[in-house]
Amino acid sequence: MITGASRGIGRAVALAFAAEGADVAIVGMTDREALAGVEQEIAALGRRVIAALADVSQRAEIDRVVARITEEWGHLDILVNNAGIIRMTPLEDISEEQWDRTIAVHLKGTFNCTQAVLAVMKDQGGGKIINVAAPSATRGSSGVADYAAAKGGIIAFTKNAANEFSPYNIQVNCISPVAQTRMTDALVAYRQQQSNEPPGSLTRGGVVDPEAITPAFVFFASSDSDLITGQVLALHK
Repeated sequence: MITGASRGIGRAVALAFAAEGADVAIVGMTDREALAGVEQEIAALGRRVIAALADVSQRAEIDRVVARITEEWGHLDILVNNAGIIRMTPLEDISEEQWDRTIAVHLKGTFNCTQAVLAVMKDQGGGKIINVAAPSATRGSSGVADYAAAKGGIIAFTKNAANEFSPYNIQVNCISPVAQTRMTDALVAYRQQQSNEPPGSLTRGGVVDPEAITPAFVFFASSDSDLITGQVLALHK
């Protein structure tokens, strides 16, 4: 089950998992057409696919998706918490509404999905949970205080969940990537507007395509990472 799978990193990870032989449940928030496109790409690889629209900040919606997966497939082995939003705003101008929404999608969404799959993974004897953070959570940035705070929370959540779930053979890890997505485009455009510097000077060595970072997700989803939990892996040039 991959959230935020309509495009960008989520789409790339979904296709990488399918190419490795996994059946994939993809979750998007609002863009039904984009999600349907990814659904068709997975089906073309010969894998079963479930596509669902759901707001990860709403637990009932996530519970319905998890119930559908377990009813149709009988198990759920891997969760990738990738859903996210970003709105470039100076800290002093972030509204309470924006703050709450950003935290709800990123941090509460990660909590909701993790808790929703926990009983399934415990009953089946194990599972893999991969969360997605961002470099701004640990090294700081500008215009993303709400986003960075949510991602920092995800890192802390990862480490706590890893400790609690270890007795159940559930590994929980986190990837902190930089890849070409709408979010990085927005960040670079904002920095350029603030500094008047050329875009290439604002990406710290360049930004890779999402497909370039998928091997890390495949590794954390595989049995090769059975002895690794509670780790944060930074992926950027």
